[in-house]
Amino acid sequence: MATVLLPALLMSLTACQGTTPGPEPVSGPRGTARAPAAPAGYGDGADIGGPRLGEHLRITLHGFVDPAVAVEATPRPAAGHRWVGAEVTLANIGGTAHTSPLTEAWVVDDGGGRHPAVRSGEITTGLSLAAEGTLPVGEHSTGWLVFEVPFGARAVRLHCTVGTEERSWRL
Repeated sequence: MATVLLPALLMSLTACQGTTPGPEPVSGPRGTARAPAAPAGYGDGADIGGPRLGEHLRITLHGFVDPAVAVEATPRPAAGHRWVGAEVTLANIGGTAHTSPLTEAWVVDDGGGRHPAVRSGEITTGLSLAAEGTLPVGEHSTGWLVFEVPFGARAVRLHCTVGTEERSWRL
């Protein structure tokens, strides 16, 4: 019954907003229409479903550092680039274990450039996020995701994808 009421509620809210066009609905899980999720901020958890029935993660952004400094001499960012880091927690809040819970992560800079997570080793602010493998029900994993961003660009948003769903955070 809730799946019938939610679209009706969304349509009535849209009708009350006047004639200013809003974002187009996108296809959500199982083909339901939903509005794109607004970017979250520091300390905000975003729930996201996985590709299999019963998979649900809560991803929380805890911090951001610019630059992120490696503990070891290698690896290093490419010439003309620096590392930035985002500390996140992946918590399995679903009814089944997640395998490879974080499909993709990237930051977007102030010029619109997209920069995927890189393997960096340990950084001075902490350990890298263990984003591969299985995350059992009720468990969580906290760590740093590292991204290679050109000098002169400012990272403004973090994006994470699990399965086919994407969430974002303001940096």
